[in-house]
Amino acid sequence: MRTLYIVIVLLTFVSCEKEIDVDLPRPEEKLVVEGVIETGAFPYVVLSKSSPYFDPTDIESVANSYVSNATITISDGTTTNTMTKLCSGGLTQPQRVQLSGVLGIPVGVLTSYNICGFTDLTMTGEVGKTYTISIDWEGEIYESSTTIEQPVPLDSTWFKVFGDRDSLGFIYAYLNEPGATQNYYRWYAKRINSYKYGSLKGQTKDNQFNPPSSSVFDDEFVNGTSFEFGYNRPGGSEKADDQAPERGFFKVGDTVVVKFCSIDKGVHDFVDKAEEQILSTGSPFAAPINVVSNISNGALGLWAGYSPYFDTVVCTK
Repeated sequence: MRTLYIVIVLLTFVSCEKEIDVDLPRPEEKLVVEGVIETGAFPYVVLSKSSPYFDPTDIESVANSYVSNATITISDGTTTNTMTKLCSGGLTQPQRVQLSGVLGIPVGVLTSYNICGFTDLTMTGEVGKTYTISIDWEGEIYESSTTIEQPVPLDSTWFKVFGDRDSLGFIYAYLNEPGATQNYYRWYAKRINSYKYGSLKGQTKDNQFNPPSSSVFDDEFVNGTSFEFGYNRPGGSEKADDQAPERGFFKVGDTVVVKFCSIDKGVHDFVDKAEEQILSTGSPFAAPINVVSNISNGALGLWAGYSPYFDTVVCTK
């Protein structure tokens, strides 16, 4: 009887199977802003359109999502300029390579598609100034402001082998945190030495500064104190030393430039939530995370001011 009961239950579940097609509504298309102004550097803004989660993510669809039909003005509180549109189709290949390092867009995409961005070659970032952008796109106005804060130097930086590993380790730093104001920080690093063997021999290891996971922090619990902290090496590429067992590690022989940036609260809050969302992707226990943009009128993304301090670390035992 027990066997017959089990069979009946199984047949019941099988007979109740039904294919259900769910017609998901398409979300509203939104403007996505990626903009940066840094001490001593020209500002840049790249615009794109959001796409539904289940839409194709091939190179062509991504390239077609970039926006070029916008007008952007930038103001430092005294001078207001209209930013110039520059497109990859009008650049030389070396310029595309350089642009790829700045924007993080693959060179192949910049070569095959006419990707446009906006800059102002008459204005560079200055410490203490607040920069406001206004974007006019398809009859809507989007605005954002960011401040270039006072830079905070690191007292020292060094490389240390991790645990019992022979040559792999992390970059560490010592910070004397100023206690007068609330401060927010972001860490980047770039290896400037070249590969010595293999198919990548002679190529510089990193073409751009890369942030690790959890790259931002504030001084809520360390305000006015001195402390040591460290970071792993950002990975994610298909290069040989981004694969196990070297993934996430710097190694003896690397020369690493650390870029330690002071940022404002708006930049910190956006990056903090965005990184938290990335780290929790795929976890069934993760709570929903609302990444708050600092762009007005419902746009997504970030307009960020950075005030960097640089230091160079030669990785030796």
